[in-house]
Amino acid sequence: MKLIKKYYLLLLLIITLAGATIYGTYAMFTSSVETNMVNMDTNMVYKFKINGTQELKVSAGSKLRFNAIVENDMDGKISYGMYYKMISPATLPSGAIIAQVSDDLTMLAKGQLESGTSKTVPIVIKNTLDSEITVEIGVRTGYATETQGPDDIIYNEGEVPITSFQTSEEAGNDSCTATMECTEECTSNYINGEWKEVCYCYTGNDGSMPTVSNGIELGNLIKKMSNGVKNIVDGVNTATKEKGIWETQDDYGTTYYFRGDVTNNYVKFAGFYWRIVRINGDGSIRLIYDGTSAHANGDISSDEIIASSSYNIMYDNASVGYMYGTPGSNSYNETHANINDSTIKTVVDNWYKTNISDKGYGFYVADVIYCNDRQVASNSGEYSGFGTLGYGTNQTIYAPHSRVRDTSFHWLNNQEIKMTCSQKNDAFTVDDTNNGNGALTYPVGLISMDETLAATGEQGYLHSGQQFWSMTPMFFSDRIFMWNIKNTSNQFGIDGSEASFGVRPVLSLKPSVELTGNGTMTDPWVVQD
Repeated sequence: MKLIKKYYLLLLLIITLAGATIYGTYAMFTSSVETNMVNMDTNMVYKFKINGTQELKVSAGSKLRFNAIVENDMDGKISYGMYYKMISPATLPSGAIIAQVSDDLTMLAKGQLESGTSKTVPIVIKNTLDSEITVEIGVRTGYATETQGPDDIIYNEGEVPITSFQTSEEAGNDSCTATMECTEECTSNYINGEWKEVCYCYTGNDGSMPTVSNGIELGNLIKKMSNGVKNIVDGVNTATKEKGIWETQDDYGTTYYFRGDVTNNYVKFAGFYWRIVRINGDGSIRLIYDGTSAHANGDISSDEIIASSSYNIMYDNASVGYMYGTPGSNSYNETHANINDSTIKTVVDNWYKTNISDKGYGFYVADVIYCNDRQVASNSGEYSGFGTLGYGTNQTIYAPHSRVRDTSFHWLNNQEIKMTCSQKNDAFTVDDTNNGNGALTYPVGLISMDETLAATGEQGYLHSGQQFWSMTPMFFSDRIFMWNIKNTSNQFGIDGSEASFGVRPVLSLKPSVELTGNGTMTDPWVVQD
């Protein structure tokens, strides 16, 4: 059979992981493919040792497809990420492609593996040049921990993570073919610092959620639907029946939130069901706990809370804080310093540690702001008997109250929606001290008043038959009054923080987390491991 110059190979890379526990510290070596001309019908299998790499030569105008099998023979769960490094030329030429081949668009070139398991990663290298290219293919690995997931792997200089993907048909030709009818063409998108080939498939620009069977980054998908959302500028009447995906601004950019009696914002993550509250401005997906099973809107079930608890039991302005400073102080700053955990924060943190952190799900969770708006209302002194001090037992109106009720304590017809956090001290984060206060132990909090107003509409999806706390203070008189969501449809409450109401944690999934499903009760969005 005639030998040809093109290097069409079926390459099996057996990559085992051993001996190291920190990303980016593995010794690497190169095992080069033989440069003999090979026959189209010949299957060539190459094996090499721990954390080996493979140097591949691809002739001008040819395609090379092969399978990389990533194995974990360690005792614990590991994260892995495959990469390429250009040998010749020094950078990937324009028009050339190195991508994962995946008909269901599931990203496998990075991920996690339990001990004793493996994953096969089909890869294609397309050389559209008039000259040969040489590419090194390899993997970086490390033990998976709460803070070290696939997105945290450190690559050496010149090593580029394999993030692009193509379908089998695309890997065989240059067309982009969707697996279902779409309203948009498949395009290359620069998402979170990476180029990805993505087909956005949804039914229209009416704010409805897409039906997508392929793994996809949901936050970026919703952002693509900007023609179908409604922009909130001056406020929203909470009695409106209109539902769908609306938008406003948060501390990171444009945020898209679900409003009204929506039935397509279900997510299953870490063994629990959640409802999507909104897509944060950075693309992360903000979820509120909804139980160990999926619940229809308005279901009356104790399963939709993790516990009942007071918010805080102190008769002092300090009690407004998700964290607080010194009760009895004669200083606003000392009162609202983030030193002590509130009663409810302790409940939330303990639940998160047991159910998310200790079970290895923490690396999916983003570090974003949870706002405990303790800014004193600019018109606090206009309320009878109230001042503007905000410490000790001085009667004080906090800013969120002035967005929903007037100085006579009457409800405003249009409540202001504000997703930005006015004071950095109130913007609770873990490590992010650029945008937030860095005071949290875990990246989890509670819903804010503004998020409940944005979400509700008639028969809003938040109402569960369980009255539960937000993390938004309203005012201090003889005690602190906090915003909460009542156990009847479309009703909110302002109650003393010593009352025992439900606790529903709120967390955000990283923008890079991919989901499958269509967001319904029976087919929720499911996080892909």
